[in-house]
Amino acid sequence: MLSCDPTATTCGRVCCRWSAAATVSRSARHAAEAQRLLELLGEADAARASCGAMLSARLLRRLPPERRRNALRFWISTTGALAPPATRLEEIAGSVLDAREDAQPLVAWNGAVVQRQGDLLSLRVSSTAQGAAVRPLRTGRGAAPSAARSTDWNWSWRAKRTRVLPAPFGTLTLRNDLHGPLDLDALGPRLVLRGRRGGERLCPVRGGPRRSLKQLLQEAGVPVERRAQLPLLFDRGRLIGVADLWLDASVQANRTSGRRARLIWRAA
Repeated sequence: MLSCDPTATTCGRVCCRWSAAATVSRSARHAAEAQRLLELLGEADAARASCGAMLSARLLRRLPPERRRNALRFWISTTGALAPPATRLEEIAGSVLDAREDAQPLVAWNGAVVQRQGDLLSLRVSSTAQGAAVRPLRTGRGAAPSAARSTDWNWSWRAKRTRVLPAPFGTLTLRNDLHGPLDLDALGPRLVLRGRRGGERLCPVRGGPRRSLKQLLQEAGVPVERRAQLPLLFDRGRLIGVADLWLDASVQANRTSGRRARLIWRAA
């Protein structure tokens, strides 16, 4: 602990106070630098495990426990959700990632839910998130699913960031997000939305192969009733998004992306 000699000169007392202030400033700078390094590491680890807006449990399990928690903390923070308590974060990083692929475990806190379906972790934020996660899905009673699936809907997203679709497809919103997974500059001015017709393919991992949507849904353990509700996004004839579950590599953001966003889907 620094102290001053009461008999010291004025110059000595000033130097003593300056030294103490410099020490505090240096400590604060080091703490800020350490925090920034943790954020950069979390961003890199989350990016390597990302599959569109979701994270791969298999890839996260390859990380040491402390980096696993750090990556999850960064991923959660980019959605605008409140940080989970330490016990909840430990549960996600531990038992949720280690659970069987058919278990579909979830962890809820303060209006947010992280749920694992197959290999993938998804996060939803809402004031009634926990109820939404466990409530049976509606099937669009009164609608004509076959007719809806055969219909295309245009979305001029630059003019209107939210697109409400007929049941059972819900609502899509493009929200600006500095850490969002979607590169807005990679999109054309008009998107086409529709339901599944079979045979759709996209590349969910940068540098990876194009995958059939049917296979992705099966591997992720998405319930059959939910699959019929998922709106598909096409840009100039190419499938670029599946609700808020997967984005094609062609529109995924990277470090050089100037305008980033997050696609949010609300089921009907």
